[in-house]
Amino acid sequence: MPSSTRYQTHWGFPILPLLLFHIFPLIHPTIGRGQHHPTHSHKRSLAQHIAQQHANEAVASLGLVETMPRSNVTAIIPTTPIIRRDDAQDFQTLVCKGESLMDRVIRRTTLVGNVFKESDIDAAWFWDEDEDFLPSPNILPALQDLGIPHDEEDVEFVEINQNIAIRIGDQEYPPTGGRYHNAYIAAGPRSTIIAQRNFSPRLLAAPGQKIPQLHRWSDVVWLAWTILAGNDDKGQLRYIIRENITTKLTRRIMEYIKRARPDTNFLPWPGQLYDLASDEGKALLASPHGVGVAYLVADHSDVLGSKKYPVVCIFTAPTRDEGREEKNDYYMIWELRDPTEMDEMELDRLKTCRDMI
Repeated sequence: MPSSTRYQTHWGFPILPLLLFHIFPLIHPTIGRGQHHPTHSHKRSLAQHIAQQHANEAVASLGLVETMPRSNVTAIIPTTPIIRRDDAQDFQTLVCKGESLMDRVIRRTTLVGNVFKESDIDAAWFWDEDEDFLPSPNILPALQDLGIPHDEEDVEFVEINQNIAIRIGDQEYPPTGGRYHNAYIAAGPRSTIIAQRNFSPRLLAAPGQKIPQLHRWSDVVWLAWTILAGNDDKGQLRYIIRENITTKLTRRIMEYIKRARPDTNFLPWPGQLYDLASDEGKALLASPHGVGVAYLVADHSDVLGSKKYPVVCIFTAPTRDEGREEKNDYYMIWELRDPTEMDEMELDRLKTCRDMI
């Protein structure tokens, strides 16, 4: 073959320039694709980094381990083949949803706007109290360290079920099997809800089945909380604990965070803390075990006041079910932070979070 046609295709086009056009930008990605301007992202990461250093001392009083926030999702998506692409995509999707929820939570924007009365829960749900309930041993270290009362007389465990047909007005609703089983601790500034077994009617109802308007976890649990806590404590809710998380999406996201960041290891209490300035915190807020917290805070800011800055701690404990494949159970503790209780360092962190939205 003559040298003049050596790098030509059978269409007669020179192939070498084509190769250089497509391959060289991979070697130097700024060639042929415009210059990269890192100034904005760099400033944002630096602001987070500075705020993080201040926040470490602020969270030490809780006994929690603070984690460095991430400002860019792609920065924590690894190339190792053990990360499933679906997990990375789900993580990115939840980060975007979490940013929207964060905006509404911090700005106290109502998400749903439904206003239910305490009597509505009796019309749509059936209520049963268990006076012998005690919290799981796996969360006792957290309760003790956070100063949350947890003796038998301190805890009210309530099973709220939708297991028989009901009639509301002229509309009859068949049973959905929905159930919200939670413990409520009205203890002033340490008031806590322990979410144990929660299955939404929308999740369990048959396709096309009508469900009552009062069906969301955030609405049902809030009404139960206001009834049990009374006027003195209902506005002082501080902690929401999600026990023994089995929902696949939430667990996949937590496993993804653990695999994607070599420095992350969800150990027993005190575990690892994330706030809403981090992508991890945003994704967890939008997960099935965080979105209810967002709705609860945003829709009831008239009672909760300025407690609108959730942070979440994840920790694990050895599973107590020998038949399960998973060796560890996952737990979340959401803390509703009040800016009036924060010192100057924590307020700097809160300002960073607001600036991002």
